[in-house]
Amino acid sequence: MSKLARLFHNADEVVDAWREALKNRDVKGALAIWLDDDSITCVLPEGQRLSGHAEIRDGLERLLAKQALFLEPIACISHSVLGAAVYDTTEAVHIRPDQIEAAFFLNITLVLLQDSQGWRIAHLHASHSTEDTFDAPSTPHGLH
Repeated sequence: MSKLARLFHNADEVVDAWREALKNRDVKGALAIWLDDDSITCVLPEGQRLSGHAEIRDGLERLLAKQALFLEPIACISHSVLGAAVYDTTEAVHIRPDQIEAAFFLNITLVLLQDSQGWRIAHLHASHSTEDTFDAPSTPHGLH
């Protein structure tokens, strides 16, 4: 990760930057908001578990190779304590910026930690939401 990466003063800014990077197919920008640590992990919607910057970069490159992803938060619960924040969201995914109806929905859990570089993503877990599992977060017990 670049030592000149942006300093995020709150966790919400990181979540917004994540959505913006996916919208712009910006793998480098997306990686810059992850914690500079080998223990970072990401579970993609297809269930593949990625560990470390190299695997996450490869996964993001595959994910964004064909198209951008426009995420629209439907519901979000966040919890934070000193230096850590957890976001549990349900997001509508659009493939085109002018698309009205969502192509599909995702349940996403983000774990963010604060270090000397500001807030960064430590873990992301995304899974497809089906009619059976589509349940907007309403309690802290719905975390992945």
